[in-house]
Amino acid sequence: MDVALDFDGYFKHWTLLMASSNAPNKIIFQHNEMMQEYSKKLNNAYKHRADLNIIFPLYNYFDRVVSVAKPIEIVNKRDLQHIVCDESKMTYVHNSIDYPSILQSSELANEVEIPTDTFNFVTMGRLSPEKNQQMMIAAFQKLQEEFPDTNLFIIGSGELEDTLKTYVTDLDLNDKVHFLGQLDNPFATIAACDAFLLSSIHEGQPMVLLECLVLNKPILATDTPGCAGLLKGYGLLAKNDVENFVMGMKEIRTGYKPPKAFDYKAYNQEAIRMLEEILEMK
Repeated sequence: MDVALDFDGYFKHWTLLMASSNAPNKIIFQHNEMMQEYSKKLNNAYKHRADLNIIFPLYNYFDRVVSVAKPIEIVNKRDLQHIVCDESKMTYVHNSIDYPSILQSSELANEVEIPTDTFNFVTMGRLSPEKNQQMMIAAFQKLQEEFPDTNLFIIGSGELEDTLKTYVTDLDLNDKVHFLGQLDNPFATIAACDAFLLSSIHEGQPMVLLECLVLNKPILATDTPGCAGLLKGYGLLAKNDVENFVMGMKEIRTGYKPPKAFDYKAYNQEAIRMLEEILEMK
């Protein structure tokens, strides 16, 4: 075996197997701000803490600890400096994207009926605390005061689905906020909408933002390291609160266009080059 690659980076059994292998090049990925993941709670329980208590010390048995974006590498180096003995092994590789599949899927028949006489926001992701959709919905309610001709479509499912649906009902937004669940082809729905929203508290390098950049969608995201590193010049960033997020939504609703186009082909070539370089290191 030339390379032992733990691409997931969240399950201790795989990490133990890779860390103890005889491969000359052992690599583990970090897909997010890992101390944020360590602190994440779901249903009053820490989702990843038991596994990460094992995984974090095992970083020292890998040759490369790879974040998915430069800003995430910086955060992880800072937050894990008390654990990783040699920070020079910490680096980053951009996520690659299958842009032909995204573009082809976006042109297929859409399973969701999107009105053409309104401005339609869309978001996609797990319905879980770190995605912070409740803040987005609260901002959307504020937006309605000035722009009642808007809808919000939410793609995804998760443990907060019932809570968020109740919140929407309490705000009397059932005819404006639409929960779509998991879709076989979300790209046709995203392409049919006017703009994409992401309200996460923390992210790695969000694949959904890359996908939306391929689809040339106007984007508003919260100003986390992962989002900021990807979107500067290509989308809008807002502080993670209702007041600032609604300001960003208003800017998009009134005609925001990104200052430059995203060259997804050049981006992907560079991402593949970076991965190949890491895989070939000894």
